[in-house]
Amino acid sequence: MRACFLFVTEIVYLCEMMKRLVILFIVVLGAMSVGAVDYDGKFSSLGFVDVHQLDSTIVIDLKYSGTDNFMGVNMYGDLRKAYLQPEIADRLLKAQQLLREKSKDYTLVVYDAARPLSAQKIMFDKVQGTEFEQYVANPYNGGGHHCYGCAVDVTILYKGEPLDMGTGFDSFSEVSHTDNEQANLANGTLTQKAYQNRLLLRGVMTAVGFEVEPCEWWHFSCYKIE
Repeated sequence: MRACFLFVTEIVYLCEMMKRLVILFIVVLGAMSVGAVDYDGKFSSLGFVDVHQLDSTIVIDLKYSGTDNFMGVNMYGDLRKAYLQPEIADRLLKAQQLLREKSKDYTLVVYDAARPLSAQKIMFDKVQGTEFEQYVANPYNGGGHHCYGCAVDVTILYKGEPLDMGTGFDSFSEVSHTDNEQANLANGTLTQKAYQNRLLLRGVMTAVGFEVEPCEWWHFSCYKIE
Protein backbone atom coordinates (compact mmCIF):
# COMPACT_ATOMS: atom_id res chain seq x y z
CA MET A 1 0.00 0.00 0.00
CA ARG A 2 2.84 2.36 0.91
CA ALA A 3 4.60 1.52 -2.36
CA CYS A 4 1.41 2.34 -4.28
CA PHE A 5 1.12 5.69 -2.49
CA LEU A 6 4.74 6.54 -3.29
CA PHE A 7 4.19 5.58 -6.92
CA VAL A 8 1.14 7.84 -7.22
CA THR A 9 2.99 10.68 -5.51
CA GLU A 10 5.86 10.30 -7.96
CA ILE A 11 3.46 10.34 -10.91
CA VAL A 12 1.83 13.56 -9.65
CA TYR A 13 5.27 15.14 -9.19
CA LEU A 14 6.33 14.16 -12.71
CA CYS A 15 3.11 15.52 -14.18
CA GLU A 16 3.63 18.83 -12.41
CA MET A 17 7.21 19.02 -13.69
CA MET A 18 6.05 18.27 -17.22
CA LYS A 19 3.41 21.00 -17.01
CA ARG A 20 6.04 23.52 -15.93
CA LEU A 21 8.35 22.46 -18.74
CA VAL A 22 5.56 22.83 -21.30
CA ILE A 23 4.78 26.36 -20.04
CA LEU A 24 8.46 27.29 -20.16
CA PHE A 25 8.75 25.86 -23.68
CA ILE A 26 5.77 27.93 -24.86
CA VAL A 27 7.23 31.13 -23.40
CA VAL A 28 10.68 30.50 -24.85
CA LEU A 29 9.23 29.51 -28.23
CA GLY A 30 7.16 32.70 -28.24
CA ALA A 31 10.22 34.75 -27.40
CA MET A 32 12.19 33.05 -30.17
CA SER A 33 9.43 33.75 -32.70
CA VAL A 34 9.40 37.39 -31.62
CA GLY A 35 13.13 37.59 -32.24
CA ALA A 36 12.68 36.25 -35.79
CA VAL A 37 10.56 39.23 -36.86
CA ASP A 38 11.96 42.45 -38.32
CA TYR A 39 10.23 44.83 -35.94
CA ASP A 40 12.44 47.74 -36.95
CA GLY A 41 11.08 47.41 -40.46
CA LYS A 42 7.50 46.91 -39.30
CA PHE A 43 7.47 49.89 -36.95
CA SER A 44 9.09 52.11 -39.59
CA SER A 45 6.53 51.03 -42.19
CA LEU A 46 3.77 52.10 -39.79
CA GLY A 47 5.25 55.58 -39.65
CA PHE A 48 6.67 55.22 -36.16
CA VAL A 49 9.90 57.08 -35.43
CA ASP A 50 13.10 56.12 -33.63
CA VAL A 51 13.29 58.20 -30.43
CA HIS A 52 17.07 58.03 -30.08
CA GLN A 53 17.57 59.18 -33.67
CA LEU A 54 15.51 62.29 -32.89
CA ASP A 55 17.29 63.01 -29.60
CA SER A 56 20.46 61.11 -28.78
CA THR A 57 20.48 62.44 -25.19
CA ILE A 58 17.52 60.18 -24.37
CA VAL A 59 18.85 56.81 -23.19
CA ILE A 60 17.21 53.67 -24.58
CA ASP A 61 17.21 50.53 -22.42
CA LEU A 62 14.38 48.31 -23.60
CA LYS A 63 13.74 45.95 -20.72
CA TYR A 64 11.85 43.43 -22.85
CA SER A 65 14.84 43.11 -25.16
CA GLY A 66 16.61 41.38 -22.29
CA THR A 67 15.68 39.36 -19.23
CA ASP A 68 15.35 42.22 -16.70
CA ASN A 69 11.55 42.14 -16.71
CA PHE A 70 8.71 40.33 -14.96
CA MET A 71 8.72 37.56 -17.59
CA GLY A 72 12.43 36.88 -17.12
CA VAL A 73 12.90 36.29 -20.87
CA ASN A 74 13.77 38.33 -23.96
CA MET A 75 10.43 39.24 -25.52
CA TYR A 76 11.66 41.54 -28.31
CA GLY A 77 14.49 39.59 -29.86
CA ASP A 78 16.99 41.93 -31.56
CA LEU A 79 14.81 45.04 -31.18
CA ARG A 80 16.91 47.75 -29.52
CA LYS A 81 15.28 50.94 -30.75
CA ALA A 82 12.36 52.72 -29.07
CA TYR A 83 9.63 53.54 -31.58
CA LEU A 84 6.68 55.88 -31.05
CA GLN A 85 4.14 57.70 -33.15
CA PRO A 86 5.71 60.98 -34.33
CA GLU A 87 3.39 63.17 -32.22
CA ILE A 88 4.11 61.11 -29.10
CA ALA A 89 7.85 61.15 -29.73
CA ASP A 90 7.70 64.93 -30.09
CA ARG A 91 6.11 65.20 -26.66
CA LEU A 92 8.78 62.97 -25.18
CA LEU A 93 11.50 65.19 -26.65
CA LYS A 94 9.85 68.22 -25.08
CA ALA A 95 9.74 66.44 -21.71
CA GLN A 96 13.46 65.73 -22.06
CA GLN A 97 14.12 69.41 -22.75
CA LEU A 98 12.17 70.44 -19.65
CA LEU A 99 14.07 67.92 -17.55
CA ARG A 100 17.49 69.03 -18.78
CA GLU A 101 16.62 72.65 -18.15
CA LYS A 102 16.55 71.66 -14.49
CA SER A 103 19.95 69.96 -14.70
CA LYS A 104 22.17 68.64 -17.48
CA ASP A 105 22.91 65.70 -15.20
CA TYR A 106 19.34 64.51 -15.70
CA THR A 107 18.11 62.47 -18.66
CA LEU A 108 15.11 60.35 -19.46
CA VAL A 109 15.65 56.65 -20.05
CA VAL A 110 13.09 54.66 -22.05
CA TYR A 111 12.35 51.17 -20.75
CA ASP A 112 9.57 50.41 -23.23
CA ALA A 113 7.85 52.12 -26.15
CA ALA A 114 5.95 50.60 -29.09
CA ARG A 115 5.30 46.95 -28.28
CA PRO A 116 4.70 44.06 -30.70
CA LEU A 117 1.21 42.61 -30.25
CA SER A 118 2.70 39.11 -30.23
CA ALA A 119 4.71 40.02 -27.13
CA GLN A 120 1.63 41.57 -25.51
CA LYS A 121 -0.23 38.29 -25.95
CA ILE A 122 2.54 36.29 -24.29
CA MET A 123 2.66 38.74 -21.38
CA PHE A 124 -1.10 38.69 -20.88
CA ASP A 125 -1.33 34.91 -21.05
CA LYS A 126 1.31 34.76 -18.31
CA VAL A 127 -0.73 36.85 -15.85
CA GLN A 128 -4.31 36.08 -16.92
CA GLY A 129 -6.38 34.90 -13.98
CA THR A 130 -3.83 36.07 -11.42
CA GLU A 131 -3.70 39.11 -9.17
CA PHE A 132 -1.26 40.69 -11.63
CA GLU A 133 -3.70 40.75 -14.56
CA GLN A 134 -4.53 44.42 -13.86
CA TYR A 135 -0.99 45.38 -14.87
CA VAL A 136 -1.11 43.96 -18.41
CA ALA A 137 -3.58 45.20 -21.03
CA ASN A 138 -5.73 42.53 -22.70
CA PRO A 139 -4.45 42.10 -26.29
CA TYR A 140 -7.64 40.23 -27.21
CA ASN A 141 -9.64 43.35 -26.42
CA GLY A 142 -7.70 45.93 -28.40
CA GLY A 143 -4.47 45.73 -26.44
CA GLY A 144 -2.81 48.58 -24.61
CA HIS A 145 -1.43 51.92 -25.74
CA HIS A 146 2.05 50.42 -26.10
CA CYS A 147 0.82 48.36 -29.05
CA TYR A 148 -0.17 51.56 -30.87
CA GLY A 149 3.01 53.50 -30.17
CA CYS A 150 1.32 56.05 -27.91
CA ALA A 151 2.68 54.93 -24.53
CA VAL A 152 6.15 54.97 -23.06
CA ASP A 153 7.75 53.57 -19.90
CA VAL A 154 10.39 55.95 -18.56
CA THR A 155 12.35 57.02 -15.55
CA ILE A 156 15.10 59.55 -14.82
CA LEU A 157 18.82 58.97 -14.74
CA TYR A 158 21.02 61.27 -12.68
CA LYS A 159 24.65 61.09 -13.79
CA GLY A 160 23.83 57.76 -15.39
CA GLU A 161 22.10 56.18 -12.41
CA PRO A 162 18.31 55.72 -12.01
CA LEU A 163 16.69 57.92 -9.39
CA ASP A 164 15.00 56.16 -6.48
CA MET A 165 11.32 55.86 -7.33
CA GLY A 166 10.34 53.58 -4.46
CA THR A 167 10.26 50.44 -6.62
CA GLY A 168 11.99 49.18 -9.69
CA PHE A 169 10.47 48.88 -13.15
CA ASP A 170 7.83 46.15 -13.54
CA SER A 171 7.19 45.99 -9.81
CA PHE A 172 3.70 44.56 -9.47
CA SER A 173 3.09 45.99 -6.03
CA GLU A 174 0.92 48.69 -4.51
CA VAL A 175 4.03 50.78 -3.83
CA SER A 176 4.37 51.23 -7.60
CA HIS A 177 0.89 52.80 -7.76
CA THR A 178 0.52 56.55 -8.17
CA ASP A 179 -2.98 56.78 -6.70
CA ASN A 180 -2.08 55.79 -3.14
CA GLU A 181 1.21 57.60 -2.57
CA GLN A 182 0.03 59.63 0.42
CA ALA A 183 -0.94 56.44 2.24
CA ASN A 184 2.40 54.85 1.37
CA LEU A 185 4.21 57.94 2.63
CA ALA A 186 2.28 57.72 5.88
CA ASN A 187 3.07 54.04 6.47
CA GLY A 188 6.69 54.38 5.40
CA THR A 189 6.63 52.11 2.35
CA LEU A 190 7.41 55.13 0.15
CA THR A 191 10.11 57.57 1.18
CA GLN A 192 9.81 61.32 0.78
CA LYS A 193 12.83 61.31 -1.56
CA ALA A 194 11.30 58.70 -3.84
CA TYR A 195 8.03 60.63 -3.85
CA GLN A 196 9.82 63.84 -4.85
CA ASN A 197 11.58 61.99 -7.66
CA ARG A 198 8.22 60.74 -8.92
CA LEU A 199 6.85 64.26 -8.85
CA LEU A 200 9.83 65.42 -10.92
CA LEU A 201 9.18 62.71 -13.52
CA ARG A 202 5.43 63.31 -13.59
CA GLY A 203 5.95 67.05 -13.76
CA VAL A 204 7.89 67.02 -17.02
CA MET A 205 5.74 64.29 -18.58
CA THR A 206 2.34 65.78 -17.79
CA ALA A 207 3.53 69.26 -18.79
CA VAL A 208 3.75 68.06 -22.39
CA GLY A 209 0.46 66.17 -22.41
CA PHE A 210 1.15 62.68 -21.10
CA GLU A 211 -1.37 60.96 -18.82
CA VAL A 212 -0.34 59.25 -15.58
CA GLU A 213 -1.00 55.54 -15.06
CA PRO A 214 -2.51 54.88 -11.59
CA CYS A 215 -0.86 51.45 -11.20
CA GLU A 216 2.62 52.15 -12.61
CA TRP A 217 4.71 55.23 -11.85
CA TRP A 218 6.86 54.61 -14.97
CA HIS A 219 4.01 54.37 -17.50
CA PHE A 220 2.76 57.40 -19.44
CA SER A 221 0.24 57.46 -22.29
CA CYS A 222 -1.31 59.92 -24.66
CA TYR A 223 -4.92 58.91 -25.09
CA LYS A 224 -5.68 61.59 -27.66
CA ILE A 225 -3.30 63.02 -30.20
CA GLU A 226 -4.09 66.68 -30.78
